[in-house]
Amino acid sequence: MNVLYCIPHLYNAGGMERVLTQKVNWLAAHSKHRFTILTTETPPEQKPFSFFRLHAGVHIEKLSIGFDADYAKPLPAKWWGHMRRMRAYEKVLTEYIRTHHIDLCISLGGKEIAFLHRLPCRTIAEMHFARDQRQQLLQATHSGRLWALLGRIRTRQLVHAVRPLERLVVLTDADWQQWHQAGCNNVTVIPNPCCIDSTKTSVPSKKNKTLLAVGRLHAQKGMDLLLQAWQPVERNHPGWTLRIVGEGPQRDDLDALIRRLKLQRVVLAGNVQDITQAYTSASLFVLSSRFEGLPLALIEAMWCGLPCVAFDCPHGPAELLAGERGWLVPNGDIAALTGQIEYAIMHPEETTARAQHAQEYARHTYSEDAIMPQWLNIINGE
Repeated sequence: MNVLYCIPHLYNAGGMERVLTQKVNWLAAHSKHRFTILTTETPPEQKPFSFFRLHAGVHIEKLSIGFDADYAKPLPAKWWGHMRRMRAYEKVLTEYIRTHHIDLCISLGGKEIAFLHRLPCRTIAEMHFARDQRQQLLQATHSGRLWALLGRIRTRQLVHAVRPLERLVVLTDADWQQWHQAGCNNVTVIPNPCCIDSTKTSVPSKKNKTLLAVGRLHAQKGMDLLLQAWQPVERNHPGWTLRIVGEGPQRDDLDALIRRLKLQRVVLAGNVQDITQAYTSASLFVLSSRFEGLPLALIEAMWCGLPCVAFDCPHGPAELLAGERGWLVPNGDIAALTGQIEYAIMHPEETTARAQHAQEYARHTYSEDAIMPQWLNIINGE
């Protein structure tokens, strides 16, 4: 069987890129199917095509449609450019599927989701975000009634696009409920596996007093909220440092916020190749996202035995940290986040117990052995 995965790009060190390469590597090694990853965006200069290693048997197809080129344009020009590129993309992708005898096309929720049901092969979508992600994203970066209306329209468009698909794979039971309420009866829950090798992890440090956050520097991840929550922690706990791992469009804004808040012990570390080392050299993990699908960074922190504090954002943290596997605070409540971080710092025995409980849960629930056979069954049409 010829299986085609569609994703905008692989050059970022994001969770979606990491999960896709991990899954395709496993599938290429454990099945006789042929796998191709198709991208629409060209990597910036001096960046490799894929940040993460790919199995030698995985084929690469670069279309270079260039949707990102319209991102910063005024709304009318953005819409016109988007529609033009969408027509070109559908034509080229349809021709590619026919020419290369693709049996199954799997979209990770990129631009092709709008016409996925029209492609001449089996079609599946896997959603790494909640049903209302388009609306949440617009409201996180814009304000006003127009953008709120556009967000609701985009959500309805997405629901309409996925209903005819063979399968819609989502990450959590809460996601399943949302999609089912919207009239989608083709929904299956398969969470993402953790890609950290258990044999290469050590017990997280409790001595270096590092609070770790991992995520793209984007409004969704709420690093601006974290910096505000960190200000009293830095003042009250002088031995501690906040380390933020990740890159993104908000770096300059976050640098400016650090200066404005007069923070002295914050490190914007950028992307790192060894994410496991980042977790095991920290003492506490925080997730400050405004919204999520199923936060891979939180799963990885739990997997490594790192104590976790998170906003109760939609979706994922409530499921992951239930049963005293960490601490949840009301979504967006900066003062509550500060208080919970300080509580974790000042109660090391309880913090350690929760971390151990979380690690046991993560390694049982989110291993490749638990997750990937489910994906192989989906691909096989079972």
